[in-house]
Amino acid sequence: MSAPSAPSQDRSSPVEAAFRQGIDAVSRVLGLAEIRIDRDPAQLTLQLGAPGEPGLTVIDRRDGQDRTYRLDGAADDLADRLAAIRGGRPGLRAKVIVDPAACFIRTLELPSAALPRMRAVLAQELEAATPFRADQVFSDWYVEGEETETRLLRVRQVVLKRARLAPLLSALAEAGLTVAVVTVGAAEDRSMPVDLLSGGHHALPGLLRGSGNPLLAAAAVLFLLGAFAGLRQHQAATLAALDEAFAGARLAAAAGRPPAVQAGTAVILAERGPPLTRTWDALAAALPAPVSAEVLRVTGTGLELTLLAPDAGTAVSALAWLPGFGAPVLREAAPAEGGQRIVVALPRLRDGARP
Repeated sequence: MSAPSAPSQDRSSPVEAAFRQGIDAVSRVLGLAEIRIDRDPAQLTLQLGAPGEPGLTVIDRRDGQDRTYRLDGAADDLADRLAAIRGGRPGLRAKVIVDPAACFIRTLELPSAALPRMRAVLAQELEAATPFRADQVFSDWYVEGEETETRLLRVRQVVLKRARLAPLLSALAEAGLTVAVVTVGAAEDRSMPVDLLSGGHHALPGLLRGSGNPLLAAAAVLFLLGAFAGLRQHQAATLAALDEAFAGARLAAAAGRPPAVQAGTAVILAERGPPLTRTWDALAAALPAPVSAEVLRVTGTGLELTLLAPDAGTAVSALAWLPGFGAPVLREAAPAEGGQRIVVALPRLRDGARP
């Protein structure tokens, strides 16, 4: 049986991984507290025993009373038995509690500066110090305490082999049950604050649970979008400032030259045409959707455009206000598939105006 997809480092796409890292970072910047979900009540609780114990305990708390079932976790018909317990009720969420003896649990002391990227640090430490690889395990972590003098965090990492949990997750999915959390503990009231399905991402599972949490998730997404927009605006402002600085430097350098050189420079600048890239952008913005440009030829007096348009009047009127150029002149017009192929001349303004 194959395990259902779970949010983990190796199974996430680059976009999903970047989104999760952004959510983790935003939650810490905003000071949002992580929500402990390991002890949330569940209608259906499954207790996975220690290694060598194939028994699976299922506690059904529906209908106001607890019913306990003992199942063989290695049975071929496990999914059918779980489906029978579920009955015909859709949308049932289950919680899985794993015996600590089935897990590899270790405590590390790490600098507090590593907290924003703790998941990546622990994954590297796990592969370096143990025979486990990140794609072979389910894992999560939590902070036990902090030494204020040394600024060291005492971090507890919990690791479980995929081969131990994956068959159960597959059987639950086949039975139509949704797994809300996979935690670790000797009993429900003594579970650790971990969710082995989170892959070490603490903020996102917490933000997606609870009545007010969708608002927090939306706020975090808007915060990320605003940061991205602000970055783009900052880049545009920086480039504009550089352009102004270069232009000022050229003017300052020309001011100290002889009058004849300055006059010649002024004539050259006055004869320069608008930049070709900006001209194309201005044309794309000016031409309506049915009109397409086929050829752009730069001449000594301006531009010569070959356009495909439904009619000549539509194209000529659209070019009447192109920045940096005068009134368009229709040179040629011939029938073509879908309309007319026309040639329009645009005289360049001599005052140095640019699109």
